[in-house]
Amino acid sequence: MRRIFSKKVLVLFMTFLLTGISGNVQAQNLPVIVPNGSPDENYGIRNPYPFEVIHNIVGPSTDGKGLLLDLGDSLLQGRIYTGPYPFEAGESDYDYARYRYYMPLENGAGTLRIDKYFQDKYNANFWPEGQGEAGTMTLGYRLDLGDLGFYDSVVSFSNDSGYAKDLTILEGPFVTMVTSDDPSKIVIAFETDESCIGKVEISRPYPSHARYRGSFIPRANFDGSNTRNHEIPVTGLRPGMRYHYRVWGGGSTHSSVYSFQSAPRPGAGNVSIAFASDSREGIGGGEQNYMGLNFFSMSRLANDAYRKGADFFLFGGDLVNGYTASTDDFRMQFRGWKQAMAGFWRSKAIYPAMGNHEALLKAYPDARLDNWPYETDSAEAIFAEQFFNPLNGPNPADSRRPTYKENLFHFQYGPVLCIAFNNNYWYTNHNMEETYGGSPEGYMMEDQLEWVEDILEGAESDSTIRYILLYAQEPVFPCGGHVKDAMWYSGDNNVRAYVKDEGTGQVIPAGEGIIDVRNRFWKAIAQSSKVAAVLTGDEHCYHRTLIDNTTPVGMPDIDDLNGNGILDDGQYSPNPEFSHPTWHITAGTAGAPYYAREDTPWQPVAVSSQFGYCLFKAGEDKISMTFYSITGQEVECIDDLMAIK
Repeated sequence: MRRIFSKKVLVLFMTFLLTGISGNVQAQNLPVIVPNGSPDENYGIRNPYPFEVIHNIVGPSTDGKGLLLDLGDSLLQGRIYTGPYPFEAGESDYDYARYRYYMPLENGAGTLRIDKYFQDKYNANFWPEGQGEAGTMTLGYRLDLGDLGFYDSVVSFSNDSGYAKDLTILEGPFVTMVTSDDPSKIVIAFETDESCIGKVEISRPYPSHARYRGSFIPRANFDGSNTRNHEIPVTGLRPGMRYHYRVWGGGSTHSSVYSFQSAPRPGAGNVSIAFASDSREGIGGGEQNYMGLNFFSMSRLANDAYRKGADFFLFGGDLVNGYTASTDDFRMQFRGWKQAMAGFWRSKAIYPAMGNHEALLKAYPDARLDNWPYETDSAEAIFAEQFFNPLNGPNPADSRRPTYKENLFHFQYGPVLCIAFNNNYWYTNHNMEETYGGSPEGYMMEDQLEWVEDILEGAESDSTIRYILLYAQEPVFPCGGHVKDAMWYSGDNNVRAYVKDEGTGQVIPAGEGIIDVRNRFWKAIAQSSKVAAVLTGDEHCYHRTLIDNTTPVGMPDIDDLNGNGILDDGQYSPNPEFSHPTWHITAGTAGAPYYAREDTPWQPVAVSSQFGYCLFKAGEDKISMTFYSITGQEVECIDDLMAIK
């Protein structure tokens, strides 16, 4: 709590320094005008306690049965559930938590029960009585705080002479940066609750189809730096080979043994790719409302994609509820999402994009803007801090704006090029952009459009790239739930971004209208012969729509009959420059409250409101797509997405 208090004091002090006689903050370097009044620091907070409180293990419990957890708030009451983590680690190839005992949380404190798990009847993980050669053991726990929700974490401990907390691997290990851009290298990421020199051990390589036999024998070690947040490069890998690995967090703390497969050479191999979007909290209580996400659905979809052989998972944004003014809350929500994905992420990479709910705000009485300072506290900066995406995005054309790093990126895996774009960048709530500056939901800035155009143009002449998937949050062509915004706004081409002019201090347009932006973006896609599909979310349903040069998409130069910037209702012209037919696929089906079909000028050929995900399979001759529901149903299968080309 001391850290939060210090941060608030700093904010108040800086506000005092920057406040003039009028009481308005005079922010000299921002590309937006700062609204009048003070921002609401409690706006939208989902998780009132930072992780440091949830993980405040103060020592052995007085009853000798486990470890004492003290949340530091005597008003908190509830239950603490515990179980060995990961459950049956010696057998299970997919990490998950399973709880067996509970104790009361009274006056903000309680015991994390451990003793029972050493009894034969309950010792599913075969824990030894003493630490010995087994290293540190790890306990999973869940705090049920009633109306405040519930929270999961882990703690490692030794048992030589009573229970003692040890350094703990809190998150990870996660397999990241597995790409054909450099198949000889990946990055293993994990977080510890104390600073230490992390280490990754890997086995010899063996063919991906071969069965691994024998115990884990490290053949190479890779050391990190002294830190809590470890991202350790593993180099010298052979393309397309499988390896076993484990990580060490200093002392005797180490992870279980996991495996990963290095990326194939560019253009080589058969590839299986999962995609979904919108896992923010659902409706129904329990794990559907967990720390800002629908843990129930997201964890099950990730598990199914793992079982069906997905090589990696693309995620189209709206991971969590977001729209919060608290950086601690924002980080907590992402922590919950990573917990839901942990079993998949131990072995296979995940590449999330930003959604409109990935919003960290300055919340004023009449406006909500992207949080600043942008370098450290914007939604884009925290997103980059929390995830492990490629760093090949462009620099903003205006250096005053937030970063594009890790929210715009691309990578190749075998014959597939994946491009994450961001049509939720530099957020200001709609109808306030023209007053204060910022970008509306669904918009893409000029510099991002140029970046996408350049990548697609370069890919057209790259013989190792046979298929391209682009993905983001906002539908380019919405059909259910967001027809009034996304990249359409019911045909209102007046919607655009605005920026504060450095000379006059007034906001001015920062680009074309959103329909013009959308048409330019899709023109770049349609002029590529390799784009298999554009994948989006935001609408909490699945729909598939073919966009070609006969689709009535709307052309401002033709369809704005009144000259007011709004396309005339009922007259939507096709775009003759959409030369290559391309699939637009939305799968915002990972847990958020469902939507159904809305009326649109373009007609989807398939719609479903079930929870589910898309599984793409790319080979030498074709790329297919199957949409699976959470129950395992094959809702729809397209044998060859390129056949319409």
